Amino acid sequence: MNRHYNKSLFWIGFMMNMTKNIFLLIPGLILCIIGIWVKPCLFIGAALLVIDVVISLIEQIRIKKTVENNSDPNFESWAEIMSKDNFGELMKAIDGKIKNQKPADADDNNADGDEPAE
Repeated sequence: MNRHYNKSLFWIGFMMNMTKNIFLLIPGLILCIIGIWVKPCLFIGAALLVIDVVISLIEQIRIKKTVENNSDPNFESWAEIMSKDNFGELMKAIDGKIKNQKPADADDNNADGDEPAE
């Protein structure tokens, strides 16, 4: 099967991955600002930001390869949705998956998540 991962979804995921690496992003930005006056801080901050970009890009490329090359039948529907340009369909699938999940603290007698009456 020949799928192509949505380019917009790729870049959105890339930006989300960059913000996920907060321990590289925030110090890198702070050091770059300090680097306006202290040159070594500029180079260290820029290096941290480059590392963040490289890690984020590698992670997003791995996700792209998974969507394009995975043949798992359980993942097939998600891969097809992520390959389309229709974000509305993707959001409906995510909302449906969230609504169908049972809360982690709910027991078998109380599947709807309501507190038991006392």
